[in-house]
Amino acid sequence: MEHMDIFNDDAFSLVNMVAAINNVDHVPGRAGELAFAGVGEGVTTRTVTIESVGESLTLIQTSAPGAPAPKNTQDKANLRAVSIPQIKLEETIGAAQIQGVRAFGSPDLLRGAQSVVNGQMAKETRRHDLTIEHHRLGALKGVIKDADGSSLTDLFELFGIKNSGNVAGPEVFDLDLDGLESETEDLRVKCQNIVRFIQRNAKTIIPSTARVWAFCGDNFFDKLVSREDVKATYRNTAEQERRLGANYAFGVFEYGGIAWENYRGTDDNATVGIGTDEARLFLTGVPGLYAEYFAPADFFETVNTVGLPRYAKLALDQKFNRFVELHTQQNPLPLCLRPKTLVKCI
Repeated sequence: MEHMDIFNDDAFSLVNMVAAINNVDHVPGRAGELAFAGVGEGVTTRTVTIESVGESLTLIQTSAPGAPAPKNTQDKANLRAVSIPQIKLEETIGAAQIQGVRAFGSPDLLRGAQSVVNGQMAKETRRHDLTIEHHRLGALKGVIKDADGSSLTDLFELFGIKNSGNVAGPEVFDLDLDGLESETEDLRVKCQNIVRFIQRNAKTIIPSTARVWAFCGDNFFDKLVSREDVKATYRNTAEQERRLGANYAFGVFEYGGIAWENYRGTDDNATVGIGTDEARLFLTGVPGLYAEYFAPADFFETVNTVGLPRYAKLALDQKFNRFVELHTQQNPLPLCLRPKTLVKCI
């Protein structure tokens, strides 16, 4: 019969554990899908330096033929160092959890142990999934917060972004969803002003396929879809009438050039979520607007190597050989490189 020596098997090496945790079925959140899909890259350090250069364009003064041309001035670059946070979790797997466990239809204890470890790793992975969505959503709000609510990275302070109230934070647009009917400026015009603001502050080439997207809290979304001017947009065809009668909870619809989505966070709508009476807007489909960096784990084997999205490792009880400790880790830093495009609606 095989004994607890199985955990010295190559199946539980760092390489195989890393491969396992990065291949456990991952259910990404909407922030990851819309803004950070495909932008992640590994780095070899625990700090990244962001370089930004002013890109404002000015007209060129005409010159007389033969006269010297005006000199183009070089923009001064700003360098900002940002630390990459570490997210880690540990769990103890005792011998009793392995006792009598066999893979279905097999007497192989190694496969049974792998099943237990993978099951525990899958549970930890879901917590990592939730945490990275929390950080990515924070990046789309402009402030990445820790689990206790403290600020990890404030993108507005980092890039020196202030709103029209001269406060470091997002530009706030009041849509006045309750009282807009009495105003001369309708909701569609307000949406157009928001889109103009976001696009003008992107300071980059915006593809025709790019979209302004809004993550909405429950009350904000319900008021929006209940408005008569929003409903009137969809009344021309039977299909659109059917859609109006559908349940839009956690759905998406487009109005005023903006995709409005009722963001589904955690069930308590507090751990990860959008404020119930607000919406957070951002651009999607714009190359270079978002970045995500992965630092290497703090193991001797990974020092100065290119960081991976996730790591997992086992440590055997050296004294009595009664348990193993499972360690999972990720070192991510999601960023919006143009935080002036991050807008709040109330």
